Amino acid sequence: MSKFVALFFSGLTVGSIYSLVAVGILLLYKATSVVNAAQFGLVGLGGYVAFWGTDSFGLPLVATYAMTIVVMGVVGLILERVAYAPLRNRAHETVLLSTLAGGFAIVGLVVLWYGPEPRNLPSPFGFDTFKFMGAAIPQHSLFVIGTTMVLVLSLALMFNRTQFGRQVRAIAADRDTARLQGIPVNRLSLITFAVASSTAGLAGALLAPFSALTPQMGFTPMLLAFGAAIMGGFGRLWGVVIGSVALGLAQQLGGGYILPNMREAFPFLLMFIVIAVRPEGLFGGEASVRL
Repeated sequence: MSKFVALFFSGLTVGSIYSLVAVGILLLYKATSVVNAAQFGLVGLGGYVAFWGTDSFGLPLVATYAMTIVVMGVVGLILERVAYAPLRNRAHETVLLSTLAGGFAIVGLVVLWYGPEPRNLPSPFGFDTFKFMGAAIPQHSLFVIGTTMVLVLSLALMFNRTQFGRQVRAIAADRDTARLQGIPVNRLSLITFAVASSTAGLAGALLAPFSALTPQMGFTPMLLAFGAAIMGGFGRLWGVVIGSVALGLAQQLGGGYILPNMREAFPFLLMFIVIAVRPEGLFGGEASVRL
């Protein structure tokens, strides 16, 4: 039983990190109709920004997470101005390639900044664990899960209870009509790029203590986040979160009980099954971001 509990919490932790990346993808897609392929670079950059905060400024690790959110929000604004704004009237494929190029550019800048060698970003909780049903759960895992829950709930409230959220849902329903109604479509694009960048950067900072910090560390989280968004139908916010957690659990439980050496393959196998059985996603496609 203790093994199952340990693997279950590990899956929740990994799924939480995927959720942060996937939620950013979803919100940006709803506000701009753009699939942001730069997320992998933003995840890695977020980890290095947190490392920069501790290495160069000696900030407490929790403070670096707040700094990462702010810095990555600014990076998102720059990305919108460079990779999206000049091409917003072009074909979606053109913008997709532009954001992909932006992601590789970010990886290149990180390599120039800190080099390609792996770095180590510790957890603010060190190696402390919490005993639950005989399993030792890292406190950092609980921190990741709790942080993700708070952030997702905050975003859900913002997009369901505020004027900003209503405007984004209006854009998702009909972008041209929303513009005719006076909704500042271009300004909302800036804001959602900043939010998506911040969530991806925070995901990288939270992921780094579990693995080596490298410029390319965001590739797998981005691929699985895209898978989670597809599984959720690119519609409901909670559908995307559930898809992310399902992939995380598949990865950890499948690797723990079936084939340890094939741990990374189980999320992709689950994605393949879901897409084959329900191409529209587990919860179907929706026109708005809502619960």
